[in-house]
Amino acid sequence: MTQLLNEHTLTLVKYQQSTGIPSSLFRSRIRKIALADFLTRNAAQLIHDKQLDKDALDKGWPGPRGGGFRINAPGQQVLERNNCVIQESDSTVELRFTVSLPSRGRTILITQAQKILADAIPELVRSSLRFSSLRSEELERHVCSVEDQEHMRSQLRELGLVAFVANGSILPRAGGAYARPMSGPNVVPFQIDAAHQVSLQRLNKPPVHGLGIPTGVTILSGGGFHGKSTLLKALELGIYNHIPGDGRELVVTDPTSVKIRAEDGRSVFRTDITPYATNIPGGQDTRQFTTANASGSTSMAANIQEALEVGCKTLLIDEDSSATNFLIRDKRMQALIQNEPIKPMISRARALAKFHGISTIIVIGGLGDWLSIADNVIVMDSYRPSFRNDEARLICQSHPSEVLSLPDYGDLARHSVQLPWAVSAFRGPNARGKDFIVVLGLNNPKLRSNSDADPGIDLSSVDQIVETGQTRLLAAVLADLARRTAPIDLSNLSQELLQTIEREGLDGVNPMHPRVGDWVWTRGIEVAAMLCRLRGLKADSYHKGIFSLLSDDYA
Repeated sequence: MTQLLNEHTLTLVKYQQSTGIPSSLFRSRIRKIALADFLTRNAAQLIHDKQLDKDALDKGWPGPRGGGFRINAPGQQVLERNNCVIQESDSTVELRFTVSLPSRGRTILITQAQKILADAIPELVRSSLRFSSLRSEELERHVCSVEDQEHMRSQLRELGLVAFVANGSILPRAGGAYARPMSGPNVVPFQIDAAHQVSLQRLNKPPVHGLGIPTGVTILSGGGFHGKSTLLKALELGIYNHIPGDGRELVVTDPTSVKIRAEDGRSVFRTDITPYATNIPGGQDTRQFTTANASGSTSMAANIQEALEVGCKTLLIDEDSSATNFLIRDKRMQALIQNEPIKPMISRARALAKFHGISTIIVIGGLGDWLSIADNVIVMDSYRPSFRNDEARLICQSHPSEVLSLPDYGDLARHSVQLPWAVSAFRGPNARGKDFIVVLGLNNPKLRSNSDADPGIDLSSVDQIVETGQTRLLAAVLADLARRTAPIDLSNLSQELLQTIEREGLDGVNPMHPRVGDWVWTRGIEVAAMLCRLRGLKADSYHKGIFSLLSDDYA
């Protein structure tokens, strides 16, 4: 059955029984996600191979136009999407894509349109939704691989780990904009020595062995170009499952992990950054820190506090993308600058682990004082990792330094948000690429980010967003939240989103939005990150701690 939703969007619906797909391939939620991902990839490849994605060559108004198929093709990650939906309620499989019917001027070209509707679309159904047309062994391997990754990730907490990297993993990428793995004779597979190996169980294959990173404070170090930042990048994306052959399909990380970086110029509203800053010049209360132009250090403080508020249990930090004065202040600078409002991260990391169970994995190449507070030190040497805990302790004894470690951390912050109708005005928010959400309702120069002339939300420093489809979903969530009248507790946002998606699928996050098929799953953590970067937030005088948005006045 083919349903025309509008002039561009088509939904192909097949009953599961007629597809011939074995029920074992969608017997659980994670298997359904993996199956839908495979079907989407298969359809995208078919559209490409048969050149169905090619529009008419003549782009002039009098000449023929259109005729191209478009589908939200996946990348290296296996994520839930709403362009392929497996419905248990009515036993159907839906495939959603767009097609622009060929036309000349304002006139549909009937002959060419008939070929699309009568030939191309039926062929797409036969080749992408019928089990007999699929590569069954590859499909089984795909589903089993994703299921194994999910099972591996679920074992981390019980084993006292925050991350795992299997021996044989290929972590470096091909380079530039390519997310595919590097290949060639110079690629070094990841390998930890046998004495430090841990094992994780898999449901469909034998146990897998590799590096387990324990809870606590872990230093990743090594010389330049030896692979420490590459390892951190793999851990950063280990919150997602990957396709077989990616090289990182056996890298799993605590699913609440958040990459923290300096974000000069971001807006911050009423975030408690007192663990990291007090007595800021001008007398501003750091318990409700507000700025339209955060520095590197205050942006990192806000990023950490906001992440912890929505359930982050593992912080991922790279020295190269951080504000140095936020990470450390050595003894000489302490002597020179005695009226310093910033309390560096090094003084709080141990208290974070002790009182709140928050682990930190940090790449360090030049700030040796961090060795003094580390539970584990992993050194990358020519892309090979080794634990160097004993050596690090001896170095700290031979080259002592005074590191101030504050005894406590304090309570974690809490926010509530309430957004006005202006966010949904002028057709509402919409994604412009992966890194920006345009919000025309905020059409005020004071509300624009420093990096862009349009009003909206800059997500370029939210590193764990990997696809434009995720940003489209965030924009849809933002529009839905703007219609609510009751305040939204950020600390409950992740769980609320998860429950909605599990109950209703991605379509449920914004029931009023057309079902186009271009949304991709993202965590509640990224939803909170989006809200916290929305410029123009002002205090609601009627509710302490609740903020709303008034686009006519922002200092």
